Amino acid sequence: MYYQEMDQKGLEKKADKWLDELPFRKRWPGDLRLKDTALMVIDMQRYFLSPSSHAHLPAGETIIDNLNELIALFDEKGGEIVYTRTVQEEGDEGIMDEWWRDIIREGPLAELDTRIEVKGEVVVKPRYSSFYRTDLEDKLEGVENIVIGGVMTDMCCATTARDGFVRDLRILFLADGTATATEKTHVSCLNSLCHGIAEILTCQELKERLL
Repeated sequence: MYYQEMDQKGLEKKADKWLDELPFRKRWPGDLRLKDTALMVIDMQRYFLSPSSHAHLPAGETIIDNLNELIALFDEKGGEIVYTRTVQEEGDEGIMDEWWRDIIREGPLAELDTRIEVKGEVVVKPRYSSFYRTDLEDKLEGVENIVIGGVMTDMCCATTARDGFVRDLRILFLADGTATATEKTHVSCLNSLCHGIAEILTCQELKERLL
């Protein structure tokens, strides 16, 4: 459990190490204006964050404070915030059920964790990508940059990042604002996205960049 019982300082130290070891690090050119930027908080649901859930991710709990700080900043400055929840309706499980033998039905575990501040619209999606069969693209009209945080790094977060990139959105991917099951998987995903898809950065770096 790579984040379990880690304090905020420990997470920052790990994130700095991950960034230092990226095989390729690119920064988007020009200013990062908040009015052109949307914060996406992906799948911070009780299914992943509740210790009573069979799918509990301890790492997901550790990024809550970082995400709430960004949510507060975007809310204060009038920036756009979009949340997602993954839910499969009866008869729409598709290949998700074939792979996982487990899907997320509407109900208490599908709700956003109460520790997450909700200051924007919530998009319900049936698959990994936040763009697939949702109105997210319409909601992001006029947005040039999307900041991605949430769970899981390598699944819904990474798929949304790639799907956003092919829609000509600049992707900013939070090293210490995303989480998954293992550190190896998390770092592998950051290493993959940094080459051709996303600028990888910390939550603090994002705050310092926003105008």
